[in-house]
Amino acid sequence: MKLRKLIHLSLAFSIPCLLQAQQAKMNIGIEAGQLNFGISFKGRPVIMTSPLGMNIDNRLLGQEIKSTTANTTSEKYKTYAIEQKDGNIYYIDSWEFDNGVALRYRIPTNGPRCIYSEQTSYTFPSGTHVWYASGPFQYGWIQAYQERNTDSIKNELLAPPATFLLPDGTYAAITEANLFNFHGAVLFGKENNRVQFGYVENKGHMETGIITGLPPAKFYHEAVCDVPWIVSPRKGENEIVTPWRVLMLADDLNGLVNNQIIAQVSDKPNPALFPKGKDTEWIKPGRSVFTWLVEGNDRLSVANHKKYVDGVAELGLQSVVVDDGWELWDKTEKNANGRSKWDFLKELVDYAKAKNVDIWVWRPSSPRSGNKTDIGLIDANERTDFMKKCAEIGVKGLKIDFFHTENLFTVNLMENILKDAAKAHLMVIFHGVNKPTGDNYTYPNLLAKEAVRGLETVGGENSWAPGPPWPYHNTVLPFTRWLAGPADYTPLNFRNFCPKSVSFTHQLASIYTFTSPMLIFAADMEDMLSCPGRMFIEEVPVVWDETKVLTESRIGELAAIARRKGDIWYLSVLNGETPYKGELNMSFLPKGTYRMTVASDEGSNYKKIVISNRKIKAGQKLKVDLLSGGGYLAKIEKL
Repeated sequence: MKLRKLIHLSLAFSIPCLLQAQQAKMNIGIEAGQLNFGISFKGRPVIMTSPLGMNIDNRLLGQEIKSTTANTTSEKYKTYAIEQKDGNIYYIDSWEFDNGVALRYRIPTNGPRCIYSEQTSYTFPSGTHVWYASGPFQYGWIQAYQERNTDSIKNELLAPPATFLLPDGTYAAITEANLFNFHGAVLFGKENNRVQFGYVENKGHMETGIITGLPPAKFYHEAVCDVPWIVSPRKGENEIVTPWRVLMLADDLNGLVNNQIIAQVSDKPNPALFPKGKDTEWIKPGRSVFTWLVEGNDRLSVANHKKYVDGVAELGLQSVVVDDGWELWDKTEKNANGRSKWDFLKELVDYAKAKNVDIWVWRPSSPRSGNKTDIGLIDANERTDFMKKCAEIGVKGLKIDFFHTENLFTVNLMENILKDAAKAHLMVIFHGVNKPTGDNYTYPNLLAKEAVRGLETVGGENSWAPGPPWPYHNTVLPFTRWLAGPADYTPLNFRNFCPKSVSFTHQLASIYTFTSPMLIFAADMEDMLSCPGRMFIEEVPVVWDETKVLTESRIGELAAIARRKGDIWYLSVLNGETPYKGELNMSFLPKGTYRMTVASDEGSNYKKIVISNRKIKAGQKLKVDLLSGGGYLAKIEKL
């Protein structure tokens, strides 16, 4: 059908049963030749009239529209054929959910096209509050979270996911999903409360001509906006498909944290690579340690890694990650006597296997600027040979580092790494990388991405890793970065990499807040073994059955999150900069009486964890008294 003024993308339906109408609705309209849209949530407008379209080959696809034809695929999904006055046709896919909307573009073509920019924008009501990281996540370390009104974000870069609180109390978050064969996106702050999708590249890559990897240090945080780039259809296809532009919507933080739109719009795993999807036998989420942040001159030695294998076995954890430095073991190990790095690694793998501990190894995605010993994974033969060798000696996973961009080349490189790793039955985490975009649902061997200012950056706050105070940062993350997917924060440290502004209990509680299927602890082994809260380290789950955000949580002030594994609940509380004395609503507990094992701070002592026990009934309020940067952690079992 041809639509003149307004195209209704209302996917609500009414069936005389228990099904409810769609809560989020999108309307597309044409005004003065410009394609635009608006979004409502439970009958309330949340996104005002905003432009759609892309600038491809220096032509604006959202303007001079001749006609639009809608094809309803299902009650929730529609495809719109947009015909411009010059006869050019492209498509917009629309997907509505109870808790948000997603849209993407499909551009028919048999050859390459040049992408100049994107017009997809979201216009919020005046007075909308926003929390966002001011640097692209792919640059890894710079996540200086801002807390502003949308009225004053003109000329700002917002790293997705950015989180918004509208004047009517609605929470929203914007990000992208199903990013394959396309340049990853950021958001640009525009005037009149508008944020717009766009693209950035690292200036170092442009000046050196090196398309991916860690550039010279002076370019670490140098972003260049909307540099034109060229993309072609995937082999065997005749169209270019953008990632989904996702808007999550919720009445509260619990609804936002439990939003599943990214999972729903992501491509399913290839059964040839993953016969049972995420349950494929060789994919085993777990808890790990690494020695990168521990003290001691021998922290990267084979002997020290064996000591950590011993500790992992005693704690009942699953693996040890061998970080940067192992590929020099033939030069750095005493009495090498001609033994290769692979000989040493095989020795460690065999030692660990005897104790039922797995070994993961680090590798850069490409050689770092100025580093003469790095071997990257860009070359397909090098990549497959490396992975084959790892698998042959018993390595179970790879930590691949230093992508430092999400341009088209790097996005395709990441997918190739995941495919080749799957063929070798290797799990993967990506470090120095872009935000998750649902790629872990398509490739379930991807257990986590860094894309976060974690404990590795402690000490660089005022230089190479700028950011806000850690209590604020840590109470923003669960409601911003974690909305996109699990991160490799490397939590837990009681020495130099424990920020002085947070307590040891805050550190312990963080392993239950910053959850990940690959949870890597950064603490010295001696500290974990002697920790008063050792039981919480030994038993922290990495895959959860249920998550509830307590009503007292406030972004940047207090993160109180309850998670359930089986019949046991765990409550983790991270406090922001202002001391908190009050009650927490425990209504998430089913009826009954419970035993609580509690880790808490002692008075004003930031370096002491106190373990205590108490009982609590469902519906009873829990009183807490938290330091600035304090924490609280409880295991809750039904009696």
